[in-house]
Amino acid sequence: MSESAFQAAAQAAVALAVPNAKDWSHNPADIMPDNLPAFLVTVTRDGAVQDAMGSDLEEVQITIEVEYFAQFDRGEDGRTITTAAGEVIRDALRADASLRALSDLITGATLDVEMAQKRNRMGRATVTLSVEATF
Repeated sequence: MSESAFQAAAQAAVALAVPNAKDWSHNPADIMPDNLPAFLVTVTRDGAVQDAMGSDLEEVQITIEVEYFAQFDRGEDGRTITTAAGEVIRDALRADASLRALSDLITGATLDVEMAQKRNRMGRATVTLSVEATF
């Protein structure tokens, strides 16, 4: 088991949660306004300690970050649209059976929403899930 298993599970969970969004996890430079909605999944190994004396296993801290990029029309409440998508993604990650099977413990989840300034009708929801796993 490795970070790639978490990456694949998170991408699948997000793709099911927001089926109209394009997955740009493998090519984040291509996220442009004409490619929205889109999402980007990043998995980071934050640290590890030996599971037990003499064990080959490690307790690993993993951070899964999903950035969801939304676009909305004039007259729509972009913050509400972007926040709702972020909440759906956060809930999908927390409930996903594959991620739960890979993880020993989900230690935290956050959601942050940012809106573009001026005439750009775009928003970004960043969902972060912290987990502990043994491998």
